[in-house]
Amino acid sequence: MKVLQVTTARGWSGGTEQCLLLAKYMNFLGIKADILCFKETELERRAKELGIGVRYFPNTRKFSLSEAKELSQILSEYDVVNTHISKAHWFVWSSLFFTSKRPALVYTRRVPYPISKVSLLTKYNLFTDRIVAVSPGIYRELRSVPFIGRKVRYIPSGVELDRFSPAVESSLREELGLDGDALLFTNVGNFSEVKGHHVLLPAFKEFLSVTGLENAYLILVGRDTDSEALRLKIRELGLEGRIIPLGFRRDIPQILKATDVFLFPSLNEGIAGSLLQAMAMEKVVVASYVGGIRSYLKHMENGIAVTPGSVESLVEGMLLAVDNIGNESLKKEAGKTARKFDIKQVAEETLKLYREILDG
Repeated sequence: MKVLQVTTARGWSGGTEQCLLLAKYMNFLGIKADILCFKETELERRAKELGIGVRYFPNTRKFSLSEAKELSQILSEYDVVNTHISKAHWFVWSSLFFTSKRPALVYTRRVPYPISKVSLLTKYNLFTDRIVAVSPGIYRELRSVPFIGRKVRYIPSGVELDRFSPAVESSLREELGLDGDALLFTNVGNFSEVKGHHVLLPAFKEFLSVTGLENAYLILVGRDTDSEALRLKIRELGLEGRIIPLGFRRDIPQILKATDVFLFPSLNEGIAGSLLQAMAMEKVVVASYVGGIRSYLKHMENGIAVTPGSVESLVEGMLLAVDNIGNESLKKEAGKTARKFDIKQVAEETLKLYREILDG
């Protein structure tokens, strides 16, 4: 079996990481799995570092007939093509009209948004053999959609447990010049409205005001978290020196290791991979009770659930988290929950789905 994992995403995100991890672990399982992406992306660099084969989209933001024909030649070389973002699925779907040998097509749906009627009747219907939903909520929604419900399967995103282990060592506090007894909050998420930074920053300011703590800090990690736009918001709130914007980083396990409390105030989520990574490292987590998170976050059992979009609720969650930093049961249950999302098992389940399609 030859498999092609596909995304048009140029930046790094949870979906992009899953594209990489599926290719990585399928290769470990003896399956030839390559990646199709744009040139000069973080995904391309990481894939090459791992020795994963990389194929390329025409390096353009528009997709023409000639490019569809060019792409069709690549697609014809594979037995299964798995797309991980809507735009990638559209490019691949369009190209299948020109393939000499049509591969099985699987689309992994990561967002809980409605499907347009045009997409429903075209790219999610014709040629698309299966649709993978990464959360129970997305699965239930898609199962009820006419024409495509029978194609839907539930397979969650996975966590690379070998990397996100409590045994990881970290020198982040030394790098940042923070004392060992400093209270460190961390958020991992690309800077955007849906990730809730507009809730997180004022909530942290209120937390500092309520507690009077002078050794509490908030680390922001993710694309554009070190942008001038976010730095301006930090200055406007008078939080320079207390909020540390790190931008895009590769050393997420080491950052989480140094963390006391992980904050995740997202307004909507498919599955929230970075939250599961923090739970895998047995951290106290405070997260919006929204989207796919609701399927595994249990308030005061394995984490702390807060109301999405609410500064007040997030502050209350932060205060509760500080009181539970020493709650070993809470942290152990978080780790136990995350281990249910082992990427190795996810890769095996996905291969099982591929074989189901190929076997007819």
